[in-house]
Amino acid sequence: MRDSYREQLDDILADLVQMSQVVSSAVRSSTTALLEADIHLAEQVIGDDEKLDHKQADIESRAFSLLARQAPVAGELRTLVATLRMVTELERMGDLAAHVAKIARLRYPETAVPELLRPSFVRMGDVAEKMVVTAG
Repeated sequence: MRDSYREQLDDILADLVQMSQVVSSAVRSSTTALLEADIHLAEQVIGDDEKLDHKQADIESRAFSLLARQAPVAGELRTLVATLRMVTELERMGDLAAHVAKIARLRYPETAVPELLRPSFVRMGDVAEKMVVTAG
Protein backbone atom coordinates (compact mmCIF):
# COMPACT_ATOMS: atom_id res chain seq x y z
CA MET A 1 0.00 0.00 0.00
CA ARG A 2 2.75 2.44 0.95
CA ASP A 3 4.66 1.71 -2.28
CA SER A 4 1.59 2.67 -4.30
CA TYR A 5 1.26 5.84 -2.21
CA ARG A 6 4.90 6.75 -2.84
CA GLU A 7 4.47 6.13 -6.57
CA GLN A 8 1.41 8.36 -6.64
CA LEU A 9 3.26 11.10 -4.76
CA ASP A 10 6.23 10.82 -7.12
CA ASP A 11 3.87 11.04 -10.12
CA ILE A 12 2.30 14.19 -8.72
CA LEU A 13 5.71 15.75 -8.18
CA ALA A 14 6.84 14.79 -11.69
CA ASP A 15 3.72 16.42 -13.13
CA LEU A 16 4.41 19.53 -11.06
CA VAL A 17 7.93 19.75 -12.52
CA GLN A 18 6.54 19.23 -16.02
CA MET A 19 3.96 21.96 -15.40
CA SER A 20 6.70 24.36 -14.27
CA GLN A 21 8.58 23.67 -17.50
CA VAL A 22 5.47 24.44 -19.57
CA VAL A 23 4.93 27.67 -17.62
CA SER A 24 8.58 28.64 -18.07
CA SER A 25 8.21 28.12 -21.81
CA ALA A 26 4.96 30.12 -21.82
CA VAL A 27 6.62 33.05 -20.05
CA ARG A 28 9.52 33.00 -22.50
CA SER A 29 7.25 32.64 -25.53
CA SER A 30 4.81 35.33 -24.45
CA THR A 31 7.68 37.76 -23.88
CA THR A 32 9.07 36.97 -27.33
CA ALA A 33 5.61 37.31 -28.89
CA LEU A 34 5.18 40.69 -27.23
CA LEU A 35 8.59 42.01 -28.28
CA GLU A 36 8.74 40.51 -31.78
CA ALA A 37 5.04 40.61 -32.79
CA ASP A 38 5.10 36.83 -33.23
CA ILE A 39 1.45 35.88 -33.66
CA HIS A 40 2.21 32.14 -33.84
CA LEU A 41 3.94 32.13 -30.46
CA ALA A 42 1.14 34.24 -28.99
CA GLU A 43 -1.50 31.77 -30.22
CA GLN A 44 0.51 28.84 -28.88
CA VAL A 45 0.72 30.38 -25.40
CA ILE A 46 -2.99 31.20 -25.42
CA GLY A 47 -3.83 27.65 -26.49
CA ASP A 48 -1.55 26.09 -23.87
CA ASP A 49 -3.25 28.03 -21.08
CA GLU A 50 -6.27 25.72 -21.11
CA LYS A 51 -3.94 22.72 -20.87
CA LEU A 52 -2.34 24.30 -17.79
CA ASP A 53 -5.78 24.81 -16.25
CA HIS A 54 -6.56 21.11 -16.73
CA LYS A 55 -3.14 20.09 -15.40
CA GLN A 56 -3.71 22.18 -12.27
CA ALA A 57 -7.10 20.57 -11.67
CA ASP A 58 -5.63 17.10 -12.19
CA ILE A 59 -2.70 17.64 -9.82
CA GLU A 60 -4.94 19.19 -7.16
CA SER A 61 -7.43 16.34 -7.42
CA ARG A 62 -4.74 13.69 -7.02
CA ALA A 63 -3.07 15.57 -4.15
CA PHE A 64 -6.34 15.98 -2.25
CA SER A 65 -7.12 12.31 -2.87
CA LEU A 66 -3.78 11.31 -1.34
CA LEU A 67 -4.39 13.61 1.61
CA ALA A 68 -7.80 12.08 2.24
CA ARG A 69 -6.91 8.42 1.67
CA GLN A 70 -3.40 8.20 3.13
CA ALA A 71 -3.35 10.89 5.85
CA PRO A 72 0.34 11.73 5.33
CA VAL A 73 2.35 13.23 8.16
CA ALA A 74 5.52 15.27 8.58
CA GLY A 75 7.57 15.71 5.41
CA GLU A 76 5.06 14.08 3.08
CA LEU A 77 2.27 16.30 4.37
CA ARG A 78 4.43 19.38 3.86
CA THR A 79 5.27 18.18 0.35
CA LEU A 80 1.61 17.80 -0.58
CA VAL A 81 0.63 21.16 0.93
CA ALA A 82 3.52 22.86 -0.88
CA THR A 83 2.46 21.13 -4.10
CA LEU A 84 -1.07 22.48 -3.74
CA ARG A 85 0.28 25.99 -3.23
CA MET A 86 2.78 25.78 -6.07
CA VAL A 87 0.34 24.37 -8.61
CA THR A 88 -1.98 27.32 -7.97
CA GLU A 89 0.85 29.80 -8.45
CA LEU A 90 2.08 28.07 -11.60
CA GLU A 91 -1.42 28.16 -13.08
CA ARG A 92 -1.62 31.87 -12.27
CA MET A 93 1.74 32.47 -13.98
CA GLY A 94 0.38 30.62 -17.00
CA ASP A 95 -2.68 32.87 -16.98
CA LEU A 96 -0.44 35.94 -16.87
CA ALA A 97 1.67 34.62 -19.74
CA ALA A 98 -1.53 34.08 -21.75
CA HIS A 99 -2.59 37.64 -20.94
CA VAL A 100 0.72 38.97 -22.27
CA ALA A 101 0.26 36.82 -25.39
CA LYS A 102 -3.23 38.25 -25.89
CA ILE A 103 -1.77 41.76 -25.79
CA ALA A 104 0.75 40.70 -28.43
CA ARG A 105 -2.11 39.31 -30.52
CA LEU A 106 -4.14 42.51 -30.15
CA ARG A 107 -1.23 44.66 -31.31
CA TYR A 108 -0.24 42.38 -34.20
CA PRO A 109 1.31 43.12 -36.70
CA GLU A 110 2.85 45.91 -34.63
CA THR A 111 4.95 45.21 -31.57
CA ALA A 112 3.32 46.12 -28.29
CA VAL A 113 6.43 47.58 -26.68
CA PRO A 114 8.05 50.86 -27.74
CA GLU A 115 11.70 50.53 -28.71
CA LEU A 116 12.84 52.61 -25.74
CA LEU A 117 11.25 50.15 -23.29
CA ARG A 118 12.35 46.91 -24.97
CA PRO A 119 15.44 46.36 -22.78
CA SER A 120 13.30 46.66 -19.64
CA PHE A 121 10.77 44.16 -20.97
CA VAL A 122 13.54 41.75 -21.95
CA ARG A 123 14.92 41.92 -18.40
CA MET A 124 11.46 41.49 -16.86
CA GLY A 125 10.82 38.45 -19.03
CA ASP A 126 14.18 36.96 -18.08
CA VAL A 127 13.52 37.52 -14.37
CA ALA A 128 10.03 36.00 -14.61
CA GLU A 129 11.35 32.96 -16.44
CA LYS A 130 14.17 32.48 -13.90
CA MET A 131 11.62 32.64 -11.08
CA VAL A 132 9.63 29.81 -12.63
CA VAL A 133 12.75 27.73 -13.31
CA THR A 134 13.99 28.25 -9.76
CA ALA A 135 10.62 27.31 -8.29
CA GLY A 136 10.34 24.18 -10.45
